[in-house]
Amino acid sequence: MTHATVTIQITSESKPSTPSWMGEVAAFAQILEHTGTLKVVQNQVRFARARFGHYDLIDFVAVLIGYILSGEPTLLAFYERLAPFAEPFMALFGRNRLPHRSTLSRFLAALDPASVEGLRSLFQKDWLARKPFPSAGGLFDRRGAEFLVIDVDGTRQAARQRALPQTEALPAPHRRFDQVCAPGYQGRKRGEVVRTRTVILQAHTHQLLGTFGGPGNGDYRGELRQAIRVITSYATQLELSSAFILVRLDGLYGDAAPLLDILSAGLGVITRSRAYHEARIWSRSSRHLLVLQIT
Repeated sequence: MTHATVTIQITSESKPSTPSWMGEVAAFAQILEHTGTLKVVQNQVRFARARFGHYDLIDFVAVLIGYILSGEPTLLAFYERLAPFAEPFMALFGRNRLPHRSTLSRFLAALDPASVEGLRSLFQKDWLARKPFPSAGGLFDRRGAEFLVIDVDGTRQAARQRALPQTEALPAPHRRFDQVCAPGYQGRKRGEVVRTRTVILQAHTHQLLGTFGGPGNGDYRGELRQAIRVITSYATQLELSSAFILVRLDGLYGDAAPLLDILSAGLGVITRSRAYHEARIWSRSSRHLLVLQIT
């Protein structure tokens, strides 16, 4: 028997249910509006492009924020779920028009590194100003010195491509992956082309400080230098000495050249060598190099 306070309504019309993640998006958008971050993005981050249409950079930022918070597996699934609620979704960010999927794709393809870095530094400055954690964390050695560990990890993702017919009667094949992927080392991953990504993570609070990517094997030295600049800026804003920042690297960076890039910035480092039989730890504060043989 139905409870007296419960009302059941049945209709033959299609009534899509509100996505479960819409409440989280609304809360996040309210925080961005309250802290003035949305206004700062509109006023300080500029991306000039011909035929930009009715949209501004903040429109695409809103879509990407919603996609991240939704947990949907693909942008296609996100757009299909969002379609009945496009207008109220954009209204949460003070906008009135949802960019089409193809428009978003063209925007991401044309976005320059300067605008990406502007957005990254803006959001980093925002969460550092609000300090969501009482302490940045750290590790103590036996002498009582405290070190902050930053994890810089290079990862790669392989993409599989189906075979395309190539005859004189057909035009040359065109693959969208050519813009973001390239042939490269695949390791144990199955595929024809790969893309690399460098992720910077604060190991104690698990805060994402930045990410950089490139097609194929990528420019791991260039991305490491970018990571060093991000880490140095992070330490400066927290008023931490770079001598007590310990950068953890994997075997991709385990030779002399990348280590010199880090040591010249005054940072400590722990990494595995490319031979995968020893680990190297160097700290500017202790002025010594420790090599651990791994058997």
